[in-house]
Parts: sequence; structure tokens; C-alpha cells
Amino acid sequence: MRKQCIIFFVSCCISGSLLSQAVFTYGSNEVSKEEFIRAFNKNITQVENKEKSLKEYIDLYATFKLKVKAAKDMSLDTLQQLKFDMMNFRARLENDYPINISEAKTKINFKINTAVKQDELFRFTDSVTLLTSNRRYPIAKETIFSMAATQVKVSEWFSFVKAYKQNTALYTGETYHELLEKFIQKTVSDYYRRHLEEYNTEFKYQLQDFKEGNLLFEAMSKKIWNQAAADPAVLKAFYEANKNKFMWEQSADVVLVNATYYAYAEYAAENISRGQDWKNIAAESEGMIQADSGRYEIAQLPIKPGSKLDEGALSNIVKNETDNSAGFVKVLKVYPPKVQRSFEEARSMVINEYQQQLEENWLSDLKKKYPVKINTVVFQTLLK
Repeated sequence: MRKQCIIFFVSCCISGSLLSQAVFTYGSNEVSKEEFIRAFNKNITQVENKEKSLKEYIDLYATFKLKVKAAKDMSLDTLQQLKFDMMNFRARLENDYPINISEAKTKINFKINTAVKQDELFRFTDSVTLLTSNRRYPIAKETIFSMAATQVKVSEWFSFVKAYKQNTALYTGETYHELLEKFIQKTVSDYYRRHLEEYNTEFKYQLQDFKEGNLLFEAMSKKIWNQAAADPAVLKAFYEANKNKFMWEQSADVVLVNATYYAYAEYAAENISRGQDWKNIAAESEGMIQADSGRYEIAQLPIKPGSKLDEGALSNIVKNETDNSAGFVKVLKVYPPKVQRSFEEARSMVINEYQQQLEENWLSDLKKKYPVKINTVVFQTLLK
């Protein structure tokens, strides 16, 4: 029996230890099994190959944590706007976690100091509340109760009672026993709310998610998005050095028509085929028909796969069965594939490609600075 108890105890210790151990580290930083499991279960809903899914998510989550770490290295967590946003989010989130005073007392290790006798406490409280002059009472320095490592002094009780009794909107003649209970509940509630993340794991991670999400956005803005849009000359040079990435596939100049309902698409096609101006048709449709012209790759057009496009012709109307909307194109000119895009034609693609390169270079530097290492022992426990 004793041997079984020892085995059970050791087993529990190992299970608890593994839960707190890191699934992976990045530099001297680590991600616990608890945090990783929560993130994985929150974001991955379908798993066919568990080991493959876990490894892929470790790569994804490690990338996320590296960028957040970079944001902290840049002191972005000290930005006043982020602090303000965090404060507001926390205040809203607290409403989702109502406090049970009895449970809160247990969690924060609430203890009354029995050495402070209530009769003596209330007698001194009378003096404090009745006298206008400030007097010093030795009892004021005594601890009336404690919460975690916090000692609440009798002086705080004096201040509470005095302020409460002076507030005519609150005070209704309660006894000191009743006021003491109010004081305890308010103090416990305030303390528990200020330290809620220490006692509620889900609250802690919701705060962490919000903070890290904001940090990621700020870091991406500073290191990637703002840089990509800052200097047109840099983008033009990137375009010139990577022209082969910015080619047109088979494309066409078209009038692209979309209608809210199929009948409106038929109406537009019939009138365009008769030579009416597509701009006037759209303008007079009260928003039921939208039309625009431009150059598009064939794959981007609302046409049936394999459709032949002849210059001057209208494509067949394609209906969206979900909402009965429909669209078609009028072909103005057809271009062969592998035609070079101009810088202006490729600008959005150039920005995207340049951002990807900046991000890849940045992430490569971060991985060198904070090497990512998987704890294989803990990882194996994820597979069970």
C-alpha cells in the first residue's frame, strides 16, 4: 500500500512537472506545455495527422513568439497607447469573471488577525469617527487581516469607516459588524480583481493574447509594412531586380459587369450587346449593376473554365447559386501569357513580395538571435 502511494505521488509530480515544462524554447525564453496546448486547441480544429499538425503549429507559434519578443526588444510594450488599450481591455474583461467572495478568500489565503479584538477595534473606531482632530492610535498599525503577502492595517479600516459614514448616499446606519463585512468584501474583491491573472488561468491567457496581438501588430508595422511603403525608390529597385516575378499570365482588357440578381445581368448583357454605354447602364441601375474596366488575368474573371475569349464578344453569364448574383465580361483585347508587367501595373504585387522578403530576413535574424529548440521529451507527451 505504501509503495502504491509513493508511485502515485511520483506519477502526479511527473504529470504536473511535464505540464509546466517547455514544449520549446527560443533563446532563454520558453513556452510551457499548458500555454502551447491551449493555443493549439484554440486555433487548430481539425487534425488528421496529429504529429504533423503539432510540428507545423510549433513552427507557426514559435514565429509568433519571436516577433513578440522582437517587439519587446524594441520597447513597444512601453507605448502609452498600448498601455491604455490594455487597461481598457482588462477592465472590460473583468466583467466576464464575476467574483465569489468565499472562493476568492480561499484563493488569496485570506486570514483574520485574531489578536485584534473586535470590541477594542470598534471602540477606537468610535473615537476616530467622532473626533475631528487627527489622533494617533497604536492599534492603527496592527494588521486587521491579510491576503497573500498583503497586510491590511487597522488604519485602512478607520479610513473606510470614516469615508463611508460621511457618504450620505451610502451610509444607512449599519453596525460596525456590518461595516466590517463590507470592508472585508470590498478589500478582498479589489485585491482579487487586481491579481485576477494569478488566480484564473483563462483570464491570464486572454490578457496575454490581447497584449501579444497588439505587440505583433506594432512590430509588423514598424519592421515590415511601414518600411515597404516608405520609399518608392526602394520598391522600384526591388521591381527591377525581380522582374521575372511580375509577369502577366494570359490576360485581357475587359468590361467587368456584376449584378445583384441574374435578371439584371441579363438586362445589362442585352443592352451592351446593342451598343449602349456600359457606364450609363450601371449609373441608371440604382446600384443593382456594377461595372468597371481594366486588365485582368483570365483566372480572375467570372467565366466558366475553358471559355474562349474573343475580342468584342460577351462571355456567358455566370450565376452565383448562393445569392442569385451574376456576372459577365465584355472582352476588349486579349494578351498572350508571360508579358512583363510595368512597375505601376505590378505595384501591389511588388509591395507584397518586398514585404515577404523583409519578413523572411527579419525572421532569419530573430532565429539566429533566439534559436528555437523543441523539447522532444515534452513533445512526445503531446502525441498521447
